[in-house]
Amino acid sequence: MKLIHRTYIYALVWLIPVIIIGSLFGYYTVKYIVYEETDEFLTYEMERLVSYHKVNNDLPEFHKVAGIIENMKTIAPVFKDTMILEPGDNEMVPHRELYFSINHNGKDFTIILRHLLPGNDDILEGTVLLTFGFLILIAVILFLMVSTISGRIWKPFYKTLNTLTKYQITEPLPVFHRSGIAEFNSLNRTAEGLLKKISRDYKRTKEFNENASHELQTHLAIIRANTEKLLNNSRDGHNNPEQIQAIYNATVKLSSVQKSLLLLSKIGNMEFNKSISVNLADTLRHSLELFLETIEIRNLTLSQDVGNSIQVMDGGLAGILFDNLLKNAVKHNNDNGFISIHLNQYSFKIENSGLPFDGDPASLLERFSIGEKGNLGLGLAIVKQICDLYNFGLTYKIEGNVHTLQIFFR
Repeated sequence: MKLIHRTYIYALVWLIPVIIIGSLFGYYTVKYIVYEETDEFLTYEMERLVSYHKVNNDLPEFHKVAGIIENMKTIAPVFKDTMILEPGDNEMVPHRELYFSINHNGKDFTIILRHLLPGNDDILEGTVLLTFGFLILIAVILFLMVSTISGRIWKPFYKTLNTLTKYQITEPLPVFHRSGIAEFNSLNRTAEGLLKKISRDYKRTKEFNENASHELQTHLAIIRANTEKLLNNSRDGHNNPEQIQAIYNATVKLSSVQKSLLLLSKIGNMEFNKSISVNLADTLRHSLELFLETIEIRNLTLSQDVGNSIQVMDGGLAGILFDNLLKNAVKHNNDNGFISIHLNQYSFKIENSGLPFDGDPASLLERFSIGEKGNLGLGLAIVKQICDLYNFGLTYKIEGNVHTLQIFFR
């Protein structure tokens, strides 16, 4: 959830008790004002009638007042509430009455003035309408205000976030623009410092990998060349060809592992970032050509169902992906076994015969996983890292002697 949306929610939660309290306050305020105005009107009317009596020495006409009670004296004016039946609505309607006395020709008369009051339900209805009107007005103003203010205040933050999102470790360090807000400037300085450290560490790691790879390859090449010479010259029996062959095999395997580790490092550092639209069908056919001879030598049955599959990824990694999958299917297959390949726009599946496996097949996707015949190397680990890089789904299952690996594209 975005910050601005959470701000709206919290604001509305705080407004609920404010609206309830405000409604009660508004109800009693309106009721107080109504009573005050009614009492003031009745008081003015009483004063007018008293003045009329002093001037004319005559009581007001009966139809101008609510009632006149003879021989009854009210010491001070008295306000009272009363309910009177309204024939039109057939309901009791509240009224406000004022009782006051006038001495006319030596006799006391109590005059009653009456004024209609709005009912409590009418006051409540008006208060609710007024409150909800203000609520809608406040909500609209709050929305516009928060949207406008947030858009301006948080603009530097979103710029920084966008810069960090687009940044690639292989690119030059981004430039963060200063703003008028100290917290965002502090965030930019912190992010800039972290990126500088990450960039330095990345360059040192990359240089180390490249230097280590170069040195290892150089010395491995020397060992391999001299081992080949020893193997060719082991005619007199002084040399042990089996031990020399073991050294040669270990050298070849170490060279392969070194190349695979360097490849994993490059993938992890996202050095393969030239993503284009690749037809995986063409890449798969090219990879198959490299293994056709080995497939024939081992007498493996190959079945294909290859359709076009356009994916956005690095072309080199696409080739590496299929090379490792096919190599794994051929290398860990049984003689006279089979390989089945299916490719479409949504997935790639490769099935092959092989040895049963009692453990979790997913563990075979890890680096240097151990199979029935020992270490399985890094081929499937490279496949997994490429799939993770492009958010491809990857499953591996083994049922009996049938191994099935499937990749689900986005």
